[in-house]
This record gives sequence, C-alpha cells and structure tokens, in this order.
Amino acid sequence: MARSSAPCCEVRFLVLHTYPDGIKAYGHERLTIPIGRRGKPVKKMRLIPAERAHALARKLQGQFGTTVSVL
Repeated sequence: MARSSAPCCEVRFLVLHTYPDGIKAYGHERLTIPIGRRGKPVKKMRLIPAERAHALARKLQGQFGTTVSVL
C-alpha cells in the first residue's frame, strides 16, 4: 500500500467532564462539555490539533470536580 506524502497533523477532541456533586463515582451525575480550540466550551465536538489539545488539557486539569479527556 502506498502512503501519501502530504503533511498531516493528528487531530483530537477535548472533553471536560464536570461532576456537580463533586463525587467521581458510578451513579453520580456527570456533565460532558466539549471544548474548542480556544479553550472555551462549544455546542458540538470540534477537532483540534493534538499538540494544542494536550496543552489545553494540562491547563484545565486539577480543577475540583472535573476530569479532562483527549479523545
């Protein structure tokens, strides 16, 4: 099989999971918020370059009651 020689960039989705009760356990409510290129919530999932998605994830991690996922 031939591989294309065109430059490519891996793209990812960035999602912020928020737990309103502060409890990250089965059966508790979880809100899933897609995050866009500028680090702001958006209505639907957007593709982001992988380097930018991981940089935003590092910035957003550590907030109480949240989990950050790069899909």
